[in-house]
Amino acid sequence: MRVVRPSLRDPRFGLLVAGEAVNSIGGWASAIVLWGFAAYRFNASPYAVSVTIVCWAAPPALLSPVTGVYIDRLGAKATLVAGYLAAAAAALGMAAAGSLVVLDIAAVAYGAARSLAGPAAAALPPRIVAADDLLPANGLLGAAASAGQVAGPLAASVALALSGFPAAFILDAASYLVGVAVVAPLPLLPVVPGDAAGARERSGWRGELRAGLTLVTRGRRLRLVVMLSCAVTVTSAAFLVVEPLYAKQVLHRPPSQFALFEAAAGTGSILAGLALARIRARRDGARVLCLSAACYGLAACLFVGTSYVPVAYAGAFLWGVCGAVFGAVSLTALQRWTPGHARGRVMGLTATIQSWVETLALPLGGTTLAALGIRAGALALAAVAVAGGIAGLMAGSPDRLEDP
Repeated sequence: MRVVRPSLRDPRFGLLVAGEAVNSIGGWASAIVLWGFAAYRFNASPYAVSVTIVCWAAPPALLSPVTGVYIDRLGAKATLVAGYLAAAAAALGMAAAGSLVVLDIAAVAYGAARSLAGPAAAALPPRIVAADDLLPANGLLGAAASAGQVAGPLAASVALALSGFPAAFILDAASYLVGVAVVAPLPLLPVVPGDAAGARERSGWRGELRAGLTLVTRGRRLRLVVMLSCAVTVTSAAFLVVEPLYAKQVLHRPPSQFALFEAAAGTGSILAGLALARIRARRDGARVLCLSAACYGLAACLFVGTSYVPVAYAGAFLWGVCGAVFGAVSLTALQRWTPGHARGRVMGLTATIQSWVETLALPLGGTTLAALGIRAGALALAAVAVAGGIAGLMAGSPDRLEDP
């Protein structure tokens, strides 16, 4: 059977990209509608709505390292299909919820399914495309995910207008079934002998989890990826607080301006992902990784460092471009530098680390803006990603980093 090529001309990969876009649209629509469902249908208080949010968001942050163990045991494709099926069932449970308690239980189940599907999706590309094709594959899949982020809110609005709250959850469930349909037929590359041997080393899930944690904490290259990802995540999460305040208090624009900046960033992400698909040479070394993190922060500085709306648009667009490049390069680095038998655990651990960093970055962003003011605080938060990239470059010959 022919090897899957990371190109829309290969129908198997083209369907995978389409499925990722559909799944991303459904996921964003479901996430947006969930809060409104709790508030409007069940008259939930602000406290109760926050509990629903925690039920949806906490399971991936807590369970991903453990689910990573079973991804390595069962294989990325099998666990991804299982995660998609479980998420579809949970989404239908949210659609049918007759009380806030049932909605919260279904949201927990949905989050648990995402804790399985997320790391499995990140671990799948090395099993279906050649090593030299990982960067373009991740670029295309990242573009599809960005398309969902742009179109998801629109899909949620249409679903609400036509059929009410349950329609968005049903749309999400259908999107996961589409994901199953495109992932299940994908052929897998042969397992590398060393990976097969590693996969047979069983010491219980706790021992396997510790082994994965050791890879992340002691491996110099993996540690670099995690450090840079944390720096970029601090900037990106804090900008959720920065963007609306910047549009209002610095540019003196209505709320629609904030949405337009998001659209510009999303467009940049999509175009960057499509451009990465045309890169065949390796452009995913440690030096490129550090530079892309620094450029992400510099683009954020351009975005919020001006009082001119056209310049802000350019900054938002470049911010989206740099975010897509860093996302694809960092994921490719994780896939390349992690032994095949441990990819699920490493993907789960890094997802959890980033989730906690994102959670902490939100209050950090508000505190920084309150202390320094909107523009100075925004530049300081953007500088975190710049500093991370520079620190990685100054660590000394990053492309020669070797794990002991």
